[in-house]
Amino acid sequence: MKLVSYAGQQVVTTDDVAEALVSLAAAIASEGESAALRLPIVIDGKRDTADLIVGVGNDLLVGPHISGDDDPDFSEDAAAIREHPLFPQRGAGEDEDGEEIGIPSLDIDIDHGARA
Repeated sequence: MKLVSYAGQQVVTTDDVAEALVSLAAAIASEGESAALRLPIVIDGKRDTADLIVGVGNDLLVGPHISGDDDPDFSEDAAAIREHPLFPQRGAGEDEDGEEIGIPSLDIDIDHGARA
């Protein structure tokens, strides 16, 4: 679980949602834009939502949160955040962290050596 600090308030959400939120917020800010997002949160062990404005001038702080309860399944919500048009897309040959995955390029001779 992660604790998200925003506008003097703190909310708790899943790691997956928090990671998607940080990536999207940075991407929106880098475009000089802002956007309203609805974030799934946990209050007293129950699912709820919080509305945030992310982008330029809206600071987020995300850190760990220890919980004795089972983490809720917010995977659909995290996927919806990742579908935002400004969410950064991975390039070919990059892993989830944006690092090269080391797959060498492969040049296949489909003409089997035939010359034109």
